[in-house]
Amino acid sequence: MRRFAGFGLVVLLSGLAPRIADAGLACGRTVVLPGATAREVLAKCGAPTRRQAPDGKPRKGKAKPGGGGRETWVYDLGPRQLVRYLTFERGRLRAIDLGGYGR
Repeated sequence: MRRFAGFGLVVLLSGLAPRIADAGLACGRTVVLPGATAREVLAKCGAPTRRQAPDGKPRKGKAKPGGGGRETWVYDLGPRQLVRYLTFERGRLRAIDLGGYGR
């Protein structure tokens, strides 16, 4: 019976592992998580591949660490990794979503 309890724990944890990994963005040896400031994300991950307004239109210029409002930063990490979409509201990272494979 103990064998099955241990097996159940392993199955439960292995099911959670992808969700935990998807919650953040690995940048070098650090991980960026929701709640981080735009300044922290820029320092850890560098400039995004591109930026988008809430309506999906591209934003021009460099990413600014203290910007107000809402925008999405896109990190295209190449063809072997999924694209990350980082949504910021009032200068704070609110969500990290995954897209398809990058270019």
